[in-house]
Amino acid sequence: MSAFVAASTANGRSGGEIRFAEYDLPNGLHVILHRDDYTPNVLVSLMYHVGAKNEDTTRTGFAHLFEHLLFEGSKHIERGEYMKTVMSNGGTLNANTTQDRTYYFEMMPSNNLELALWMESERMLHAKIDTAGVNTQKGVVLEEKKQSYDNRPYGNWMYEIGRRAFTVHPYRWQTIGSEEHIRNATFDDVYGFYKTWYVPDNCVLVVAGDFDEAQTRKWIEDYFGDIPRGSRPLVRPTAVEPEQKAEIRDTIRDRIQLPGVFIAYHGPAMTGDAYAVSVLASIMSGGASSRFKTNIQDKGLAVQTLMFPYIQENPGLIYVVGIAGAGKSAAEVEAAVNAEIDRARTELVSEDEFRMAIAAKEYEIAASMSTLPYVALELASNYTYLRDAGRINRTLDEYRKITREDLLRVARKYLAPTNRVVLHYLPHAN
Repeated sequence: MSAFVAASTANGRSGGEIRFAEYDLPNGLHVILHRDDYTPNVLVSLMYHVGAKNEDTTRTGFAHLFEHLLFEGSKHIERGEYMKTVMSNGGTLNANTTQDRTYYFEMMPSNNLELALWMESERMLHAKIDTAGVNTQKGVVLEEKKQSYDNRPYGNWMYEIGRRAFTVHPYRWQTIGSEEHIRNATFDDVYGFYKTWYVPDNCVLVVAGDFDEAQTRKWIEDYFGDIPRGSRPLVRPTAVEPEQKAEIRDTIRDRIQLPGVFIAYHGPAMTGDAYAVSVLASIMSGGASSRFKTNIQDKGLAVQTLMFPYIQENPGLIYVVGIAGAGKSAAEVEAAVNAEIDRARTELVSEDEFRMAIAAKEYEIAASMSTLPYVALELASNYTYLRDAGRINRTLDEYRKITREDLLRVARKYLAPTNRVVLHYLPHAN
């Protein structure tokens, strides 16, 4: 099947819209092509629809472990040579993992597009999954966990919230996973994960930038067309988190100097109310004139405040963070934060606040749409989660439809005291 969303133009845009073509290979690989010759570069990305929420409860951390393993090399690329090959040909590369997906991308000079496609096809079909590589990357991941989570002030706050906020949904664990699970992972466990999830019919390939479309289609067919479909069932979580009926509250002692307040409200998934929640969060903590900044930080109650919705494939969380100022308590910070939350739930935001927040979103999206990494990520995400890559061109319209009444409605719906987890992080007692 081949579907052209719009005829290609020289720079892949028409009237501000992102133009692209999309089609499926017979093996199920979904391909999205976005031509933009304003840059002499091309970005190749692959999004596999597998993240931490697809893991076994006794094998957490596998999705993130694979993000590391796929840089080990392949049948035809020696160990340690993958990154060197890309960089020696003028490119950059990276990857990241969430609870919903794993994403790999390479930015290359346009004349090295074929190389990038071949290398990604190698990872899909011939990744070097062996005992030496698994043991090496297990060590790397465990060290990352130690440095970024275990030994970092407030480093485990998302883990501590997740395991309290979710009772049945797999969002209750984080992508870094359990140290015990990672240490105990066998070669068969890891190889089985690869053979199940790293298959063309669980992947979206995006090529964005300066390329010849006919030639690119041929290369994609040459390098990906013969990769077989997956033969194992892709079991996706179906658990629906029940409504939280009462506030959950706890205290965590940590190696910190300043008390912290970490709050999470159950929020929406990535469509519908997600747009209004995002605008509301911007008004609360989106800049120098935001409510948290002017009414909490500027008064010396906190050195840092933040509100952000973690929008995911399934309903996620809306996080609120406050790190106390010198001499201030977690209780004082929480009281100040709650006062602002209560105001958002009882009063319409002002016209000025609303206009500034919408204008900021419009600028943010317009600026992002001029970059290949953002466009490729949005095309891949919208197809992966919603089978609707064209949603990228409706994002601004969704924000422009929002009203002040919508912000009041979502504040009342999601920011209720009974719908939250509250953690006070306090220094260890002397």
